[in-house]
Amino acid sequence: MKMPGLLPFLAWCLAAFLAGSIPFGLLLVKLAGKGDVRQQGSGNIGATNVLRSGGKLLGVATLALDVAKGLLPVLLAKQAHMPPEALSVLGLAAVAGHMYCPWLRFEGGKGVATALGVILAYHPAMAVPSLGAFLVLVLAFRFVSLGSIVAALALIPASMGLFGSWACLPYLNPELARYGILAWIILALLVVRKHAGNLARLLNGTEHKLWGTSARKEDPHA
Repeated sequence: MKMPGLLPFLAWCLAAFLAGSIPFGLLLVKLAGKGDVRQQGSGNIGATNVLRSGGKLLGVATLALDVAKGLLPVLLAKQAHMPPEALSVLGLAAVAGHMYCPWLRFEGGKGVATALGVILAYHPAMAVPSLGAFLVLVLAFRFVSLGSIVAALALIPASMGLFGSWACLPYLNPELARYGILAWIILALLVVRKHAGNLARLLNGTEHKLWGTSARKEDPHA
């Protein structure tokens, strides 16, 4: 494996960004005749809001497609024998395309499902710490946002090998390894940044739970 030339690599990054930018949630809800998902619920185009606004079938379909648009670009690049350092940056490009969709005035989703697709193509074991944190927090507190934030942050130590070598893909070029790690750090922080509103609602007790009502509605003293 070796790094591709600059122009071919930029072309791969652009393709990954454009793949990530396809707003499947918006398209599916509109095609189902259920209006504009941006005008419903949280206004987000991701699977959680589609689930609330369009029903389980559309929510599951959006989740699968959002995962796929992160998975396919990285998987194709991996099959083209690109090194981990390049795959990390490609994955960041795909997630950025979802978050800052050029077709929606650079608005978009929060990137969690697309990031999962990137990880599954990059190194599936890397998803284990994040998925574990996500499931524990969602089952315990029923806040998808809280699980998503912690799952994203778990990618940082995973990319550094702090969970063990099984959870990270070894970088082949020590001089370029920092760029691969930096890509994962940026990806994680972008996911957290996209959840800024959720963080504020978590702190004041008005965040909506996956099922049930907000914390404040359940407990007036929260």
